Amino acid sequence: MITVFGGTFNPPHIGHRIIAEYAYDYLKPNKFFIIPAVIPPHKLDNEDIAVYEKRLYWCKRTFPEERFEVSNIESTLPIPSYTLQTVQQLKNFYNEDVYLLIGEDSLLNFHTWYKWEKLINEVTLVVYKRYSERLKFENYKLPHIFLDSPLIEISSTQIRNRVKKGLSIFGMISDEIVEDVKNTYR
Repeated sequence: MITVFGGTFNPPHIGHRIIAEYAYDYLKPNKFFIIPAVIPPHKLDNEDIAVYEKRLYWCKRTFPEERFEVSNIESTLPIPSYTLQTVQQLKNFYNEDVYLLIGEDSLLNFHTWYKWEKLINEVTLVVYKRYSERLKFENYKLPHIFLDSPLIEISSTQIRNRVKKGLSIFGMISDEIVEDVKNTYR
């Protein structure tokens, strides 16, 4: 079984790191992929996204351990980056079940994802907390595993906004990327 944790990672932060650790411990996958999107379909017009190569580098610094594999697979696929295409590539190559790690917010709008009806048949959804109260997912009729993880109230948007205002981001991202992140979003 492989786990896929995709996202914009603009920038990757300590919340991403903690969620990945919880998911790894719970699922114990053969492979755990961290996959930054080249150009996320829902953010096509967002000029505030750092270049892909930089976000890929940041992910490698945020997830340096061998158990996490930061993958550039989406750079080999058509743009925009669709999760379905990424999952299909991984399944073809590894011939293993795919567990897709997403936040509660993503589950709520999963029906807007590219070919979501097909994607749901290709993966097992693993959902982590994004809200202080657990949502009632039975209304969504999507099979999923709820990861009992802590609520991490840090977001990439919050980090970018703090940098723009000249505020500290100490402890919010990996120490190795702090200066690069500050220089990127100032």
